[in-house]
Amino acid sequence: MTQIETSSTHSSFPLPDVFSSALVSMFNMLQPGIVQVRNGHRGGGTGVIWHQDGRIITNNHVVHGDRPHIQVHLWDGRTLQAELLHRNPELDLAVLKIAGDNLTPLPVGDSSKLRIGEWVFAIGHPWGQRWALTSGIVSSFSSLQITNDVKTRYIKSDVGLAPGNSGGPLLNADGEVIGINAMIFGGDLSVSIPSNIVSDWLSSLPKGRITLGIEIQAVELPAEVRQQVEPTRESGLLVVGTSGRQQHQDLLVGDILLDVAGKPVRDGATLRQILAEGEAGRNVSMRIVRAGSVLSVDIATQIAQDTP
Repeated sequence: MTQIETSSTHSSFPLPDVFSSALVSMFNMLQPGIVQVRNGHRGGGTGVIWHQDGRIITNNHVVHGDRPHIQVHLWDGRTLQAELLHRNPELDLAVLKIAGDNLTPLPVGDSSKLRIGEWVFAIGHPWGQRWALTSGIVSSFSSLQITNDVKTRYIKSDVGLAPGNSGGPLLNADGEVIGINAMIFGGDLSVSIPSNIVSDWLSSLPKGRITLGIEIQAVELPAEVRQQVEPTRESGLLVVGTSGRQQHQDLLVGDILLDVAGKPVRDGATLRQILAEGEAGRNVSMRIVRAGSVLSVDIATQIAQDTP
């Protein structure tokens, strides 16, 4: 009996302690690269710091709306305003940009190497609970035809997700981002967008912000202009300066922007979001006021290079 007890004592498995210690270390290392994203009063989600210049990946549905007011909460207590740079509703991805120092991007892994049965982890803010860690295993892979031209692959796992996890990282055991968590599928399986899909989309984007090459200022519309447009319309965007390719040819100082791509623009944030949804170098239609008359024009967008 004594020999059995001794044998049992010496054969205790050290794996749980080793695994737990490694998981704690991984969480502490990765937490600074994961943010909470808030979109006004419309709820929130999670984001991944993708680059030290302040670019953040999240889900498009986290920052939905015509005029999102986006705030990003960092692990060290800072709250920063975020600008929407790009969105892809088909892939459910969006790129945000914050201006801050000491930002820690997460390491990105190769999702093509992921195998069924591998351990995966998620860190996010389910139901508003900040930086919650859950774990699971890769269950399967699936493909979905999004549009006639776009077909993408998804990772399915039993990692625990809930509202607030959207846009956060799916991590492998090495602490690398191998997916962006998107939603809960039928049968309690979680769905994540593979990191390679994210990287391919990012590489196809223009290397900078889409812009019109103008400086603007919100102004109140004169009464005679409101009568031409709509009586309830009170404001537009006055062009106070031009730069880049425009060179005073397409838009003039003194023009007032009313609508861009069919959407009214009343402030700079709305204009930037509309441009972010378009494609650089393509013409965008707009209504403007020039010398008291309402005109329809097509203006070519351009790229404002981001600082490395």
